[in-house]
Amino acid sequence: MPYDGFLGLTRPLKFAFTFDSYSRGLKEGFTLDQLEGLEFAEDATVEGVSSALKKLGTVEMIDGVKALTMRLGSSSGSKADWDLVFNYCEGYGAVAGRESQAPALLEAWGIPHTFSDSATMAVCIDKSKAKMICEHFKVPTSPFAVIPARNSWPNDTVDILACVDNSPHAERLKEFPLFVKPSLTGSGNGVSQSNKAENREQLVKVIENLSKEHPESSLLVERYLAGKELTVGILGTGQDAKVIGVREFVFVKEGGPPPYAPFIVDENDLYLSQEVYGHLNKAGWDATRPNPWPRRLELNDPLAQAASKVALDAWRALGCRDAGRIDLRMDCKDLTKAVPNFMEVNTIAGLRPEWSDLVQLAEDNGIGYDQLIAEIVGQALKRLGMSRLQVE
Repeated sequence: MPYDGFLGLTRPLKFAFTFDSYSRGLKEGFTLDQLEGLEFAEDATVEGVSSALKKLGTVEMIDGVKALTMRLGSSSGSKADWDLVFNYCEGYGAVAGRESQAPALLEAWGIPHTFSDSATMAVCIDKSKAKMICEHFKVPTSPFAVIPARNSWPNDTVDILACVDNSPHAERLKEFPLFVKPSLTGSGNGVSQSNKAENREQLVKVIENLSKEHPESSLLVERYLAGKELTVGILGTGQDAKVIGVREFVFVKEGGPPPYAPFIVDENDLYLSQEVYGHLNKAGWDATRPNPWPRRLELNDPLAQAASKVALDAWRALGCRDAGRIDLRMDCKDLTKAVPNFMEVNTIAGLRPEWSDLVQLAEDNGIGYDQLIAEIVGQALKRLGMSRLQVE
């Protein structure tokens, strides 16, 4: 398909593609673990996106916020000559605001870009703040409390249980198990089976340990959601947003190995015994023994429809734009009673060809990689009101 025709354009677009590359990060002295935590882009992602954009026009490659700052400064006060910036910058430095850095710069210069604005990025990178907004708009989300970041504790101490007991959800948080995770990390960092607390003594221990590992991040204490885990791919903005794919993550402990890759389950294997999709499973994911393994849901499946409604309600409540993912978990195992609960949103979803969840969700429903990138561009142009006359 000629994607210029797909977008209804009369000339090639002029893109800037902003991103944070692994290769630059390594040169700057970051470790692989740090880059993984910052969610920098691997070469395959950079090459995949740039190749797809080149089918729509010309592409100026800009690796990082500092390079973007220098590029904007070199414009001698005039706007850079781009129709659209495909913004894939994760940013770094200030943990809470890193994803807002590139959008804020572009907004200050009046340059249109893909994906959410700087304010939305700042809210959504913080899982606790995203939950607060979803709760306000009556999007289902598990009862929670927030523990301040350890680096803000007076004299390196705080009454942990008082933070929980003073929460608006204090009564519901008296029921265990509870689950604790950092509010500001991505890619499952700081999330593991050991974060599940069965009583108040365990809760204090988990919070103490996590606060030392992630002193810059507040901690989210939630009622543990015992049901199925789902991810929902979304394309579009506001009332134009639509679901392009839904997947369930099946844990071997609960559902056994996948039919396409049977293997022997060892109950003593830490990796296979998990029922939480955390860093161990993501970083150590084994294609020969996948845990969890993804199960595609048809969009007309009742579970997919229930998940889609909650995901779209959250997407709109948070003001997210163009494309991304919403992660959900059912509040119990009984599907006749279970309700999908919002866990978090990924406003800059992974775009590694053949690998990332959003890419696979799209492919599940007939949207190839190049078309997905073109669709994201198309949604941004539609949102910006950039008709074919305006881009001639």
